[in-house]
Amino acid sequence: MAAELWVGAAESDITPDRPVALTGGRTGPISRGVNSRISANVLAIEAREKSGRATDAAILVACDVVGIRAGVQQRFREIVAPRLKGFDVSKLVLSATHTHKGPALNQDAYDSYEGAMQPEEYVPFMFERMAEAVVRAWESRQRAKLAWGMGYAMVAQNRRAVYADGSAQMYGKSDLADFRGLEGYSDHAVDSLFFLDEAGVMKAMAVTVPCPAQTDERGPCGWRVSADFWHDVRQGVKAKHGAGVVVLGFAAPSGDQSPHLMVRHAAETRMDNLRKLSRTQEMGRRIVAAIEDTWETVKVDIRADIPFAHRVERFQLPELKLPEAEYVKAKREYDALLAKKELKGPDYWNKRWNERVVKRYEAQRNGPTFCEIEMHVLRLGDVAFATNPFELFTDYGLRIQGRSPAGQTMLAQLASPIGRGSYLATTRALAGGGYSAIPQSCAVGPEGGQMLVERTLSVINELFGKK
Repeated sequence: MAAELWVGAAESDITPDRPVALTGGRTGPISRGVNSRISANVLAIEAREKSGRATDAAILVACDVVGIRAGVQQRFREIVAPRLKGFDVSKLVLSATHTHKGPALNQDAYDSYEGAMQPEEYVPFMFERMAEAVVRAWESRQRAKLAWGMGYAMVAQNRRAVYADGSAQMYGKSDLADFRGLEGYSDHAVDSLFFLDEAGVMKAMAVTVPCPAQTDERGPCGWRVSADFWHDVRQGVKAKHGAGVVVLGFAAPSGDQSPHLMVRHAAETRMDNLRKLSRTQEMGRRIVAAIEDTWETVKVDIRADIPFAHRVERFQLPELKLPEAEYVKAKREYDALLAKKELKGPDYWNKRWNERVVKRYEAQRNGPTFCEIEMHVLRLGDVAFATNPFELFTDYGLRIQGRSPAGQTMLAQLASPIGRGSYLATTRALAGGGYSAIPQSCAVGPEGGQMLVERTLSVINELFGKK
């Protein structure tokens, strides 16, 4: 049944005011300034009957961080709940753009933060600013209209190179004689939701791009805080639609995708240079062009009253079973690092990584182990919007989109996690191996991945009245 849409939006600057450890790699370098400011962008949605009675709601928060670490979302919900009159905070979703130039959120990510702002200091700093924006978005709800559509922008490429012996490697070289291609599909879809007030003024956009925001990890930005290409997207959108437009950027399933070039390096670099654009600026230009092309097409089909529903699902997925050989290797490396008098560089990260493998294997000796999942599925008109907490390989997203009854299906990864985040690789990827597709990288395997697909589709089918 169609309902009135009431929407509020707000943006908060979560850029640290002191140096921080930049997370996304194994060393946690201390930041040396700011390349582009990072933000948390908030969209509050409420559906109401003509009588004014609220029927459902959602608050989406897209954050310029590498991931929402275990416990962060629950702590934030508890902090903001008293300030959100009439809102069920279980329907508040935090998600990450996966910038590799954002602050660490967990204190034990690295062994030393030198004199920098500690994660245990930064998280309350972030919470304070995010909470203000969430409350502002919720309290500013007003009658709204919605349009939606999709376009294309070549932002990501599959980042797993495959070789003649069947092996695969993340960011493997393509200029080798035994290079045989990229492992899977490169997804270029850009899905957009456009929220307008009753006068037709653009208020907010929610955009999914199947690519982690990690262009700047190799760019000229150095060890500086960066929102990566989402900064350039926001700047481009605001230049066209007004400084007050709030842009929520979500990473669609892209565990095997990256903005880094796997082929055509020289040609692409030449084009960037001729345009006098950095790589993040070029990625932003492409995404904004896709958004604008979509908007120009769909602005003739703006809806005032639409079906809206929001389901929150909690369930368990079986963890990927660790083979004994991987345990033996991890135990050996863990013991060696444990014996070192001083841990340097990536040693601390590697120690924790191997320790998790050891503990997981030992737990699995007592029987199957499981990963608890929180998933959100929304219906907005003809659009389904579904989250997952993984760095989800593209094929799983394609399986959902291929079978979804919705007119358009938008997916967001790295959202609403309960436990530790991980990759979720395909059977094909695990056969090739390499970082992102080995048991150490994947808490859940292909069996659990297909269960996630089926559970997502089950909820979408329910929301769209399909069996």
